[in-house]
Amino acid sequence: MSIERYLGKVFHGDALRLLQGMPEGVIDAVIADPMYGVVSPYSIYEWGSDPSKGDPHRHWQYHEPIYHECLRVLRPGGVLGWAAGVKHYRHFPTWFGGHRVWTLTRFGKSKTASGHLWIVQTQDRQPVPFPDRDGVIFHQPFGRLRELHLCPKAVEEMAWMIESLTTPGQIVLDPFCGLGSTLVAAEQLGRRWIGCDLSRTYCRVALRRIRFEIP
Repeated sequence: MSIERYLGKVFHGDALRLLQGMPEGVIDAVIADPMYGVVSPYSIYEWGSDPSKGDPHRHWQYHEPIYHECLRVLRPGGVLGWAAGVKHYRHFPTWFGGHRVWTLTRFGKSKTASGHLWIVQTQDRQPVPFPDRDGVIFHQPFGRLRELHLCPKAVEEMAWMIESLTTPGQIVLDPFCGLGSTLVAAEQLGRRWIGCDLSRTYCRVALRRIRFEIP
């Protein structure tokens, strides 16, 4: 099965099912911010509440098969960038292997700092060294996106990751694309992309952003 049929599309549905239908070794980078338990143990998303209720074991029970499918679809030498909340930090060695994580610091309009942790590894789970550049992200205000999603990602942060891990023309997959910041950044940077999300509303917003936010 060719990967071409997936490119430039946002799929509404379960990420695991989408990944299981994709051929092996065809994606250059998976750059994703998995759902659940980052904002609050009882976070309410557009499609429903967080079923793990903040419990790390239930969180990983849901995400582990998706994580391994992400590794399967990566080409040899491909990379995984997987954002994770600090509340689960002590579980990272068990979940991802015992290597260092990337940390990025974001500044918005208020100049108040916030940060994300990223597990960045190759298809065979080897650590990817932090690039020789500052991990400081200045991003535009989220505006109405905050009304639609509990924790939208900044296009600027996703662009930083994409620039660090891929080259123009390569394929970026985001199986938890939310409002589409990864996809917008990929389009801006000349990468091919594939998105997926459980929320039909988020998928529609992502497609609209790609259409209207790209010069």
